Amino acid sequence: MPERREWLVIPDTNFLLVPGQFGVDIIGELNRVLDVRFRIAVPNAVLQELEVIERKSRGKDLMAIRMAKKLVERFEVVEIGRFGERPIDDQIFDFAVKNERVIVCTNDKGLKRRLRERGIPVVYLRSKKILELEGMLE
Repeated sequence: MPERREWLVIPDTNFLLVPGQFGVDIIGELNRVLDVRFRIAVPNAVLQELEVIERKSRGKDLMAIRMAKKLVERFEVVEIGRFGERPIDDQIFDFAVKNERVIVCTNDKGLKRRLRERGIPVVYLRSKKILELEGMLE
């Protein structure tokens, strides 16, 4: 039997803030909604965006960003482009279109719609408490 290839799960910046903002265990939830082998890879531009917004944030937002930064230490980094060159959403979209077996985690309605139009699965936060998968995983 051929080995099942794993999927690459790509979170955007706001998705990584979900644990700090809503107390949702995104790793546990990904394990619940994704019935496939997967690994999480954080886009380099997302890491840079976290750094930039950390400097401007205070209070609860800052806590959420620090939680996100702690979380991403557990994942590998994937190069999708240069921060500031083009919108990160566009870079994530292009990366997902060019590569096979990519699942994007985002709550951005525009990005989600574009990905779904191309048949790319999307995981998003529903009712501020659970993750939901939209799209098929073959």
